[in-house]
Amino acid sequence: MPDANVTIELHEVESKIRGETVPVSVILPPGFNRDGPSLPLLIHLHGGGGDRTMLTDMAPNYERMFGQGTLPPIVTVSFSSGEGSFYHGTWEQWVTDELPVWANETFGSTLDPAQTVMMGISMGGYGSLKIGFKNPHRFRAIAPMEPAIMPTLEWPEQHKRSSWWLPSASVEAIWGAPLDPNAFLADNPANIAVENADAIRKSGLEIYLECGEQDFINLHDGAEFLHRVLWDNDIRHEYHQVRWADHVGLSLERRLIEAHAFLAAAIAGGLSETIDLPLTNEEKAFADYTFGGGMMRGDPPPEYRFDAMGERGPSVHAALWKPLKDLAAGDPAMQRAYGQLPATKRD
Repeated sequence: MPDANVTIELHEVESKIRGETVPVSVILPPGFNRDGPSLPLLIHLHGGGGDRTMLTDMAPNYERMFGQGTLPPIVTVSFSSGEGSFYHGTWEQWVTDELPVWANETFGSTLDPAQTVMMGISMGGYGSLKIGFKNPHRFRAIAPMEPAIMPTLEWPEQHKRSSWWLPSASVEAIWGAPLDPNAFLADNPANIAVENADAIRKSGLEIYLECGEQDFINLHDGAEFLHRVLWDNDIRHEYHQVRWADHVGLSLERRLIEAHAFLAAAIAGGLSETIDLPLTNEEKAFADYTFGGGMMRGDPPPEYRFDAMGERGPSVHAALWKPLKDLAAGDPAMQRAYGQLPATKRD
C-alpha cells in the first residue's frame, strides 16, 4: 500500500460574512504539494455537539481511504459552526462563498463547482442538504449521512415521534422566539427540494442519502420521507436505509467509506454505463432470437452467451428490450427518471 499519511492543519479564518474568526480544520492528501495541480474540494460539516475536531479525529479513516484508492487526492475542510447551529443564516454564505475562496487561496484547491463536493453527518447532513438544495449549481455532489431532518412539509407538532429529538429551546434559538414556523420550513430540506426541484434537476447535483434503520433518534423516518420527496419530484439520487445501523457505532466506518466513494465517483463524472454500443452480428442474432419469437417457439438458441456483468452487457440488454419500450413511448411518464407510483395502502 502506498504512503497514505495525511497532513492536518488548523487555522483561524477571518470571516467578513460572519463578522468573526472561524476555527477551520483541514486534511491534506498524502504527498500534497501547494504548487501542484489544483485539487478538488470536499467541505465536511460536523454534527450537533461537534466542532472542527470531528474532521481531524477522522484522519485515520482518510488515510485508509486514500491508501485504498477510495478517494482521489482532495483537500478536505471543516469548521466549528457552533454545537447546535444547524448551519443557520450566514453560515450558508460562508460555506458557498468564503470558505471555498479561502481554501483556494491557501491550498490552491479548485473553485470549479464540478469539482466541489460536500458531506456531513447528522446536523452536518442537514446542513449539506439545506445548503446543497438552495445552491445546487455550487456543488457537484452532496452526501448527507443520517441527516437530522423530519418527515414533514409542515411544522410538526412537538413531542411526537418526528420531533421529540429537537427541543423547543434549540428551535427557538435558531428560528426565533416565539417561533415562526415559516422560518423553520424555509430551511427544511424537504420543502427546499419541492420549491427548488427544477433547479436541482437542471444542475445535475448528485445526491447520496443514507440513514441507519435503527437510528435511535428516528432519523430514518426523515430520510425515507426525503427519498420519497426526491422520487416524486424526479430528482435523481442514491438512497440507502442501512440495515442494523444506529446513529453511532461500528457501522459508521463502512458507511463513511461508501459515502466518500460516491463523492469520488461524482467528481470523476459518474459511473453510468454505455447502452448504445454497436452490436456485433452475434449480439444482434441473440436479440432477434430473444424477442423475435424464436425463444417462445423453442428454436435452437444461438451460440452467443449473454454476459450480464460485462462491459457490453448494458448495450445488448437495451437492444433486447427496446422494441417493447418503444411501444410505451407515448406515455409521458416514460420521460421521467422515476415512475409516478400509486399509493401503497388501500382505503
